[in-house]
Amino acid sequence: MRAGAGVTGPATIPDLRGLPVLGSMLLFRSDLLGLLSRMAALGPVARFHLGPVPVHVLTDGALAQAALVDHADAFRKSRELSVFLRPLLGDGLLTSEGMLHRRQRKLLAPAFAHKRIASYAAVMADESAATARSWRDGAVIDVAATMMEMTLSIVGQALFSADVRGDSAVVASALTEAMEAMLASMTSLVQLPESWPLPRHLRMRRAVTALDTVVFRLIAEHRRAEEDRGDVLSALIAACDDEDGSTMTDRQIRDEVMTLVLAGHETTANALAWALYALSRHPAARERVEAEADSLGGRAPTVDDLPRLTYTAMVIEEAMRLWPPAFVLGRTAIRDVTLGGYRFPAGAAIFVNTWGMHRHPDLYEQPEEFRPERFTADAKKVRGKGTYLPFGAGPRICIGNHFALMEAQLALTAIAAAVRLDAISDKPVEAEPLMTLRPRGGLPMKVTRRR
Repeated sequence: MRAGAGVTGPATIPDLRGLPVLGSMLLFRSDLLGLLSRMAALGPVARFHLGPVPVHVLTDGALAQAALVDHADAFRKSRELSVFLRPLLGDGLLTSEGMLHRRQRKLLAPAFAHKRIASYAAVMADESAATARSWRDGAVIDVAATMMEMTLSIVGQALFSADVRGDSAVVASALTEAMEAMLASMTSLVQLPESWPLPRHLRMRRAVTALDTVVFRLIAEHRRAEEDRGDVLSALIAACDDEDGSTMTDRQIRDEVMTLVLAGHETTANALAWALYALSRHPAARERVEAEADSLGGRAPTVDDLPRLTYTAMVIEEAMRLWPPAFVLGRTAIRDVTLGGYRFPAGAAIFVNTWGMHRHPDLYEQPEEFRPERFTADAKKVRGKGTYLPFGAGPRICIGNHFALMEAQLALTAIAAAVRLDAISDKPVEAEPLMTLRPRGGLPMKVTRRR
């Protein structure tokens, strides 16, 4: 039986008609977001094929909740992560499974506790303010690239106590190359081992080598220092298993650091870029964000200011609804499981369609519109579980989600206090689906200094 071919449910599952042999492979490669939108329109559960493999797409909050939370133990991460990203991330938190995943998450948890995250606030605010100060009035900057550089610097200082700004170009280029190589491998009809010198495999190797140079240097510097700097890297080096007393090798530490570099700056950078883009197209919303920033009297925001920056937080959350960092969540059933009346056999491939749910008219009125008011406290109380998943949900929810949200809130406030950024074209910016949703081709915007 083909993987997932025996899925049954209370209604006939609509099947997207694809090409012979290829199925929807070409559409998956050329217009993934369009494919996800089409699957959402077909119903709460729909199916397409990647070559011979059926993929079942869930565009329903209750089903998403069941898969990610209630029956999370019935699934593992999808092959896209477990196989195609392993050369980049190794056995880091994003790709590991079972006991290893639980052990690593336990070791990392103290570094992302609320009290520890609050201690990073000054770095977040100061770096964001310094970045905004560096922009010349009237200049046109690529906001997408600039946010990547800024958030990488914040991650370097907050999590690794290191200045990595000099590495930003190398990291950005290598991550892009790695993600493009991963997508090329994932959508290839011929799956060959990584040892084969195919162009996509060589691109992945080049990217990993460039990133390893940066990451192993950070680890070596910390080991030579022989001190606890109060950061994540120090915690990983000092981590000791409760049962056997073992510590992590440099390779194990490398896998976790690589995961944090990818997830820790990529998601926040994109959230900020999209939020700034949305504000440039909605002047009234931008004025409210500026008013909150101005209420601080010209000083940089602190962690204590967060409760009064409520509209700014709503802008970030709405930006992540429209352009979610985790726009699709892949899972593979490891045993037979029933979700909402649908029975999925072991081996079934499942996509939780975050993109489709976040833009579904049954869940969000006029979903294509930018409306931060969707995220007032009262509005969030009545929203169904599983319908808003920018960081996933359940035991595999992004461990750094609170870090990312605080960083975005502080950074957007610091930037709004200093400058206005306006898109230089009225043409809508297209989202590029890699590991996250980047603005395709960058995001050029014009700087106007406010003070």
